[in-house]
Amino acid sequence: MRQYETTFIINPALSGDEIKQTAQMYVDFLKGEGCEIIHLDEMGVLQLAYTINKRSSGAYFWLEYKAPSGDVINKMELAFRRDDNVLRYLTIKVDKHRAQYNLDKRAGKFEKKEEESADTKEEATA
Repeated sequence: MRQYETTFIINPALSGDEIKQTAQMYVDFLKGEGCEIIHLDEMGVLQLAYTINKRSSGAYFWLEYKAPSGDVINKMELAFRRDDNVLRYLTIKVDKHRAQYNLDKRAGKFEKKEEESADTKEEATA
């Protein structure tokens, strides 16, 4: 099975429940196609770098999954294009290094380094 990441932005004008239902619709679609969902991250409503369809913000979702074939990607991206609530989307194929990075990031291995560097900076200033 190949591993993929899809980031998509949903129109923030929808209610909170409608935004979650839209995201869940794509998760259910992938499960129906035989994909294994690894992780779904709801990043919340964030400012866009540029306006899209007269919107300056969007509800971001990041989805990591394993698919039996690449045909699922074409079907899902067609659904994204047809859905007026999806402002933008991007799907990438994940290699083994990126997959390990994602696993380590979810395990919190990178947060400790930031805390340690903050501690050493405090000690240096004291």
